[in-house]
Amino acid sequence: MHKSYPVVHPFTWMPPSGTLTTDTWLGQVTCLERGDGSWVYDTQGKAYLYTTTAVPTVGLSNWRVIQAMKEQMERLSFASTCAQTHGLVEPLADKLLRLCGSRYAKVFFTNDGSGAVETAMRLIRQHFISRGEAKRDKFISFDGSFHGTTYGSGSVTHLGIREMFGRGLEDCLCAPAPNLYRPPGGVSSPEGAADFCLKELERLIEEAGPETIAAVLVEPIQAVNGVVLMPESFFSQVRTLTRQYGIAVISDEVTTGLGRTGHWSLSEKYGLEPDVLAVSKGLTGGYFPMGAVLMSGELDDSLFGSGGILLHGSTQCGHPVGCAAALEVLEIIERDGLPDHAAVRGQGILDDFADALADHPHVGDIRGMGLMLALEFVKDKATKEPVDFEWGRRLSGHLHDEGILGNYFNGILLMYPPLNVSGEECDFLVHGVTRALRRMG
Repeated sequence: MHKSYPVVHPFTWMPPSGTLTTDTWLGQVTCLERGDGSWVYDTQGKAYLYTTTAVPTVGLSNWRVIQAMKEQMERLSFASTCAQTHGLVEPLADKLLRLCGSRYAKVFFTNDGSGAVETAMRLIRQHFISRGEAKRDKFISFDGSFHGTTYGSGSVTHLGIREMFGRGLEDCLCAPAPNLYRPPGGVSSPEGAADFCLKELERLIEEAGPETIAAVLVEPIQAVNGVVLMPESFFSQVRTLTRQYGIAVISDEVTTGLGRTGHWSLSEKYGLEPDVLAVSKGLTGGYFPMGAVLMSGELDDSLFGSGGILLHGSTQCGHPVGCAAALEVLEIIERDGLPDHAAVRGQGILDDFADALADHPHVGDIRGMGLMLALEFVKDKATKEPVDFEWGRRLSGHLHDEGILGNYFNGILLMYPPLNVSGEECDFLVHGVTRALRRMG
């Protein structure tokens, strides 16, 4: 009798339990055995360019990161930061404050990106309560946003996930986003999309009552929804509008932050000036689960200017091994100029895709920034009707054959090469995706 497969995988369709054995499961998915740089290898020895997620910023099995973690593990494998400390939290906080912009004053460490957004929401709630504005308990986020899977962060995520679990945090509102490829409101220009969405955001604020809104949450680029870019001017206009109503801004740079887009902080480039910044994926590059929340000087003064306490966190916040990994990863990104490298490599990939695929009947949009890249597929370029599930399943199979592990979701292929990807690896990605698409007919 074959053993039943005992693992539930995240964001993965699981076959019926009665038929699912280890052998049948491993026949359906790629089982990875090792990784090196931009590459992973399955249990059969087949190599794949690993572009599935934005996590591996400096590649896999980087000896410098592993050595830093090993030394820290041998010296101090764990230490609590609850009314205690260790020697790495302060230098890591200092480095983040220096890299991400002068407006931030304090850092709180979390265990992942969802935890960072959840923390940001609680900080803002506590801020307004301390100011005697306890009525400000509502949050607004944008259609297509993904902010996490915890109770609060999941409540401000608008990708059909909340419906799986029933009611979440009350009074989390949704505003339209100026998706450049699929603009709302029947408009056709980036400026028109931004203007429409700003007006809708203000209408939502007015209808809910400005005095009840705590914060607007923003992804500078919507990652999970398909690397969705929005007009750059939109973000500074959102900040102007929120200031008009005394509303805070939380910038979710869990994916975009720390070099991925060619910038340490896209919020800084866009003039968003958030009260709280959340980062995670690029922080440790996948070598340790970790996130961080950077809070503005105004928020710091509000919460801790006269002393205070944040009744929030977990036992492993600011883990010393995680801090060691983060310090080394950030050192590599900074020393090797990887944000600039990502900008150049990413633009080269986009240009090559445009040359190779502009005439493909099912390639509706080629987009990205830095090494956040996406191809959106359609049945018809004029109507922008998405391709069906079977089309995507076939494409995923062809990409697998070509040795490319991307992230295909809702008719969009997302690609996140490591920030130190080589020119030859970029060519491999473009040529492999192009061959896979040509096989689709």
